Amino acid sequence: MPIYEFRCEQCDSTFEKLFTSSQQKLSLSCPECESGDVTQLFSVFGVGTLDSASAPTADMPMCGTCGNHTPKPCA
Repeated sequence: MPIYEFRCEQCDSTFEKLFTSSQQKLSLSCPECESGDVTQLFSVFGVGTLDSASAPTADMPMCGTCGNHTPKPCA
């Protein structure tokens, strides 16, 4: 089931919505102001795997750039 991201053109809030069918998109409204004037946003996603050798752990030093615990510095 896809999750879509939307922005309300009336109040400028953004929200996500899970859809089980394309028919539900026809009756979409903003949860903040209940306006039907919403625009679907382009959402990016990431897919990947970590093996146990490269998985970050809490005892690793933080990268000075992003603040995450990583096996090597972020670029």
